[in-house]
Formats: sequence, structure tokens, C-alpha cells
Amino acid sequence: MMRIEQEKIDLFKKMIDQSERILISAHVNPDGDALGSSLSLRRSLALYGKKVDVIKISEIDDYLNFLPDLNYYKDLDEDNYDLFITLDCSEIDRLGKAVDIFKKTPKTIVVDHHVGGKISCDLNIIENKSPATCELIFEIIERLNLPMDQTIAYLLYTGIVTDTGRFMYENVSKQTFDVAGKLLEYGADFQDIYKNLYQNKEISKMKFETEILSKVNFFDNKAYVGIRKADVEKYGLQIGDSESIVNMLRDLKGVELSCILKENGPNEYKVSLRSKDYIDVSKVARENGGGGHIRASGFSMFDESFEKAELRLLEILKDMG
Repeated sequence: MMRIEQEKIDLFKKMIDQSERILISAHVNPDGDALGSSLSLRRSLALYGKKVDVIKISEIDDYLNFLPDLNYYKDLDEDNYDLFITLDCSEIDRLGKAVDIFKKTPKTIVVDHHVGGKISCDLNIIENKSPATCELIFEIIERLNLPMDQTIAYLLYTGIVTDTGRFMYENVSKQTFDVAGKLLEYGADFQDIYKNLYQNKEISKMKFETEILSKVNFFDNKAYVGIRKADVEKYGLQIGDSESIVNMLRDLKGVELSCILKENGPNEYKVSLRSKDYIDVSKVARENGGGGHIRASGFSMFDESFEKAELRLLEILKDMG
């Protein structure tokens, strides 16, 4: 089973072959799929003989610091490229400081699996039936016979396992498991990946989660909690470390929709949404300038105080489902 049209595969190869300097960017606040796809494609194209950079547009959360090749996710010394590839991101405003380079680069490609993207490129490979951009990158590498090694397989497997919730979400298909099996054959150490992702929690994070969970507001079939910077700083954590809370709340019996509001910066707040069976959280996320998946999405809010942002969010939640 192939998700990408042959015409697009051929054009991808042609654009790569015609390019001397290639820049890859994922979205701000990169997750496992964003980093896994960016670093794996960079490595494959470099082994193919191309000069490729991956731009660092924001810091990486600590839980992903185990990934190989992170030294290639870096600030740039230049901004002149002839091909810009955006991965796991089809909204231009989520490219952060890479936006200006994107706009000035002569040729552009987007590879993504999120619905509702509005970015316009010379080549658009947006397959919303795919559960992860890493699955699409594997298909491109395999069909074009681009270089593949154990490190690339490790990165791709990490992206797939994180974006599918450990192969739990409904967009997982037989093809997803087939790709995962092939990545194991290439040497991806799934036990090491799982240990780093899911069996490596700091005791301080457990204490943080315990405190936040004691503050959860349950109403209807929904669960909500707000998390301030002071809450994470108290335990020496990053705001990204709070993302586990929204998944823990979704997993509770009787909860269809879970939500957290995170204080991200001055007057800026991040909303994370999860659903279990029937609420399409991506619709609400897109309506508020964000995006994501049917069962896992997010968006940003801007307000003069945490309290005012929270009141607005609670009104949004009441109308969902």
C-alpha cells in the first residue's frame, strides 16, 4: 500500500537532485514526529550526497534529548538555500523564525499529515490518513531507494511511536505496523526507544504530576486543569513536561475530552486537547488558529492574564461535544 502519488514521488526526487543547498524545518516546539522526520531525512539526504541543514527554531523538551543526531538541529550561519523542506507542519506561522527563509527560498516542499494546512509549496505531500510524518518519510526514502541506516530507522520509529500514542490512535493502519516492522529490520532498537520515552520519568516529574492532578476540574465528560510556569519551575521542569497530564486525564474512565492550559510566555498560553472516541478536537483547534489530529490537537491563546484566558477556554470547552 502506498499513500503518496507516483507523480509527487518523482517530483520530490527531481527537486532534490536539482538542489545544491537544502534546508529542513519542522514546527515550533518540535515533538518526536517533527524531530524524527527532520533528522532522519537530513541524514538520508546527506548520505545521498547533498548539503542539508535542519534549522533550530525552538528548544527541545528534555524527554527527546536521547535522540541521535540532535547536534544537526542547530542555529544557522547562513540563510541562502535553493530548496526548503517543511516537515510535520503545513501552517506557515508555525515555522517560527524560519518563515523569512521559507519565503525567500526559490523552491519549497511540504510533507505533512495534518488536516487543514494552508501553506503553499511547489510540492505538497499532505496525506491526512497517515498517522505520522515519519511514516511518509519512510515511504519516500524506500520508494526512491535513498540511503537508510540504523540511525535513520531509530529516528523514524521514535516519530511513529510518539505520534500514534504507542500505536493506539484510530488512524493507525496495517501499513503503520508494516513500516514499524521494516524499521526493526533496519536495526531500530525499539526497547531503547520505549525505555527512554516511557520508563525514564524523573521523581520530580512524578511529584509535579501528583500536585497538578489534585487540581483537575471535572465537568460533564470532560477534564481540565491549568498549569502555570511557577508550577513547573517549582520542580525544576519545563512547561513541555506538563504534556503528559492531558494524556493521563484522557485515559480516565468516563472522560471523553481532556484539556490543559499552559502558561507559555508573557500573555501567551498553549492549549492541548485530547479526545477518546467521538469529539474532533482538531476542528476546534483549527477554529482557534491551531491544528493537529482528530484525537490530539492544540492551539495558542493570547490574553492579558491567565485567569482571562482560562475563562475563555472554559467557554470553548463547554460547547464541545
